[in-house]
Amino acid sequence: MSLAVELLVQRARVGNGTLRQHDVRRLEQGRTLALAVALAPPRLWSYLVDAALDGFGDGFHRPHDGRMSTRMHQGLRVGQQALRTRVEALIERRPPDVGLMALSLEDSVLHVLCAGPMRAYLHRQGTTRRLSAREESDQGMLKLAPSWSAEQVAPGDLVFVTSVADGQAPGLDAVRAALDEGRPLAPHDVVQQLTEPAAERGIGAVAIAYRVPG
Repeated sequence: MSLAVELLVQRARVGNGTLRQHDVRRLEQGRTLALAVALAPPRLWSYLVDAALDGFGDGFHRPHDGRMSTRMHQGLRVGQQALRTRVEALIERRPPDVGLMALSLEDSVLHVLCAGPMRAYLHRQGTTRRLSAREESDQGMLKLAPSWSAEQVAPGDLVFVTSVADGQAPGLDAVRAALDEGRPLAPHDVVQQLTEPAAERGIGAVAIAYRVPG
């Protein structure tokens, strides 16, 4: 069964145009999602994001032992290898990186893997909890040890994810305040609010949201 996911990728304004700093890949009919953000100069964004996401997808689909944790960590390792190959071909004063988050809904368990500046939340019956690690870092999958969690979820739970960048905090604060006050927010509204401050400032951002199906 496919998963009805709302997602929004906000491109960053650079000069007279826009560039893709973030991207999302859907795997297994959208039940597994991989999000990436380039932590590098704008000219390298697409080059690095594509390597990380292509590598993750390759590793995720390789032979495995049937466990979701194995598949996701395998995707991360292959993504790291693909990204490192591209980074090593560059001559940069500061080595670039890519932040990556992967989520997978397997039956009634939500798996979250994160290595970079992105946050995942679960909202249920008036309570919002953060599922990704609380430590903030501007580093990515080449330097950080990934955080991992597996959470039991129920039909109707709201899952939402956002990248973390300067100027995005107001959108996240607005979403959390609305949910805490019991105001109904559809997944479409969530991704719009999460990315609105970034859009106003021309900053790149990514957000996804969905309800756990029954």
